[in-house]
Amino acid sequence: MRRLAAATAAALVMLVGLAATASAHPLGNYTVNRAVVVTVAPGGVTVTYLVDMAEIPAFNEIAAIDTDGDGLQSAAERDTYASATCGTAAANLQLTLDGRAVALTEAHPPALSFPEGAGQLHTLRLECHFAATVHGNGGGTLAVADRTDDGHVGWHEVIIRADDGARITSADVPASSDSAFLTAYPADRLQTPPDIRQGSASFELSGGAVGAAAAPSSPATAATANDPLAALVGGELSPALVGLTLLLAAGLGAAHALSPGHGKTLVAAYLVGSRGTVRQAVALGGAVAATHTVGVLVLGVLVLAGGELFLPERIIGWLTVVSGAVMAALGAVLVWRALRRQRVAVHSHPHPHEHVHPHAHAHSEPMSPALTVRGAALLGIAGGMVPSASALIVLLAAITTGRLVFGLALIGAFGAGMALVLGGIAVATTVAQGWLSDRLERGVPGVVRKVAGLVPIGSGLVVAGVGVVLTFSSVARLG
Repeated sequence: MRRLAAATAAALVMLVGLAATASAHPLGNYTVNRAVVVTVAPGGVTVTYLVDMAEIPAFNEIAAIDTDGDGLQSAAERDTYASATCGTAAANLQLTLDGRAVALTEAHPPALSFPEGAGQLHTLRLECHFAATVHGNGGGTLAVADRTDDGHVGWHEVIIRADDGARITSADVPASSDSAFLTAYPADRLQTPPDIRQGSASFELSGGAVGAAAAPSSPATAATANDPLAALVGGELSPALVGLTLLLAAGLGAAHALSPGHGKTLVAAYLVGSRGTVRQAVALGGAVAATHTVGVLVLGVLVLAGGELFLPERIIGWLTVVSGAVMAALGAVLVWRALRRQRVAVHSHPHPHEHVHPHAHAHSEPMSPALTVRGAALLGIAGGMVPSASALIVLLAAITTGRLVFGLALIGAFGAGMALVLGGIAVATTVAQGWLSDRLERGVPGVVRKVAGLVPIGSGLVVAGVGVVLTFSSVARLG
C-alpha cells in the first residue's frame, strides 16, 4: 500500500508539473554502461572493469543466469555467470606497457549485484578485478583498450590514475570518473554520453611497497530516477485502486504526449497546411495511440524471444529512422500540393477584372483538403511507431510479477491518454484553422490573403525539415 501511495504521489506530481516521464535509468532503460579503471602503483597495475546494465538488458541477463529455470539465482549460478563474464571481459581488454602486451590475472573475485530498478525490475552491476605486474623502477608508458562490442548503447569511460608511490605525468584520459564509477551520471552528459574505450598515460614510479594497487571503491547502488508509469504496476491492488491506477496511467500518457518529440508541432503544422477536417484529426490521434501501444507489445515480444538478437535500442533507432523518413515524405507532398494549388489559383483568373461579378468572392481558389483520412492515419503511424521505453518496462514488470493483464491495461490506458491529447490538439488546430481561413476569405486585404496562402508551404517545410533532421540524426546514432 505504501508503494502504491508513493507511485500515486509521483504520478500526480508528474501530471501537474512535468512534461515528460522520467526514465528509470538516467541514460535509458536499455543501456549497458562500462568503465575501465586502471591504477598504477610501484610493482603493480590493477584494472577494474565495471558494468552497469539498465532494466531491459538486465532482464535478459538475469534470465540467463537462472540456468536451472527455477526463477531464482543461486550463489553458484551467480558465481558461474560472474566468472565467465569477467573472463570474457579480460579477453577483450588489451593492456600494454612500453608497447608490450601484458597479461591480466584475477586479483579479486568478481562482485555481482542486482540493484532495484523501475517497476520491480532490477538492474545489474558487475565488478571485475584484474592485476598485472610492472617491471622496472623508473616508469614508462601504459595503454589500455576495451574491445567489447555488444551492440548496446551507453556510457563508456576509461580512467587511468596513480596510487601511492607513482605519478601520472601525462595522459589522454582523466584520472577520475565523471560518473562516480557508473553510480551517478552527470545530468549535462545524459544526451551525449562519452564513448571512450581506450586510453594511454605516461607514469613515473617513486618507490614504495611492491604490489597491486587498491581497486576503486564503488557502492553497488543503481543510478536511477523515478519512473511514475513503471511504479504503477507494483503494489497492492483492489478494484478502487485499479481504477485509480488506470486513470493515472492515462494521465501519464497525456503528459507523455505533451513531452518534446511526440509530434505536437508536426500535428498542428500538417493539419494547418493540409486544411484537415475534424474527422481526420481524430483519426490521426487514434492512429498515434494505437501504433504506440502495438509497438510496445511487439517490442516486448522481441525482447522476450531473443533479447541478444533484437536489441531494443537498435529496433527503436531504426523505427525512428523510418518515422522520420515518412514525415519527410509527407511534408514534401504537402509542399508540392500547396505549390500546385497556387499555380491553379493564378491560372484560373487570367482575365482583367473590369467586368462586374454578380456575386462577391475572393480571388483565391478554394483549397480542397490535401489530407485524407488515410493520410492522417499514416501521419499518426509515423508519429507513434517509436515505442516508449517506460511502457516496455511496464510490460516486462507485469510479466515478472504475474500481472500481465493489469500491465496490458496500463499500457492501453497510457495509449488512450496519448490519443486524447494528440487528438485534442489535432481537433483544436483544425477548428482554429477553419475559423481563421473564413476570416481571411471575407474581409482581409489581398496581400494578407497572399501571405496566408504561403502557410501551407511553410507547414510542409516544417514537417519535411523535422523529418529529415530526425532521419539523419537517427542514422548517425545507429552508425
